Amino acid sequence: MPWKNGATFAARHNKKLHGAAATKAKDQAEAMMRAGVPEGEAIATANKTGDRIRKKLYDHPRSR
Repeated sequence: MPWKNGATFAARHNKKLHGAAATKAKDQAEAMMRAGVPEGEAIATANKTGDRIRKKLYDHPRSR
């Protein structure tokens, strides 16, 4: 299932993703499905990757 952008992917599959993390997850899921991976597995893998990116970008401790 192709998604228009990262926001539409996040709205349907992982509400915690925003911005670059959502776009990367969408791109990864679409690439996996083009390679023949089942949709559910592609979405689950993309969500895991998106969560890692989200944590790296947004959940880091503030430097003082």
